[in-house]
Amino acid sequence: MIRTIYLIILLGLVGCASTSQSNKQLELFFSSEQVTLTAEQHRKIIQFFSTFSYDQITATVGPAKLNNKFEALLHSQKRMQNIEKLAQEHQIPLTLEYSPQITIDTLLLRSN
Repeated sequence: MIRTIYLIILLGLVGCASTSQSNKQLELFFSSEQVTLTAEQHRKIIQFFSTFSYDQITATVGPAKLNNKFEALLHSQKRMQNIEKLAQEHQIPLTLEYSPQITIDTLLLRSN
């Protein structure tokens, strides 16, 4: 009887420990000309990094909404550099991706 109770408690603890977190991504939006992070974006990214500090994180950046495609690419690169700098400051393993297929002026952080 006692062994059964211990087994049930142990299974419950293992189940709680192995439950994945439901929200393993963060989506942020930029204004068209924005290349630096706002205070709110900075706070959300730091919070995401601290929540998933032991996971590999992928940052996917979409193109900026500019008429000149080269300028749009440069804006996206500057955004990626800002994210990479934050990840290095917090020693977070980060993979950077540029994806013209995602929504314009979007940054998507995913924990793998």
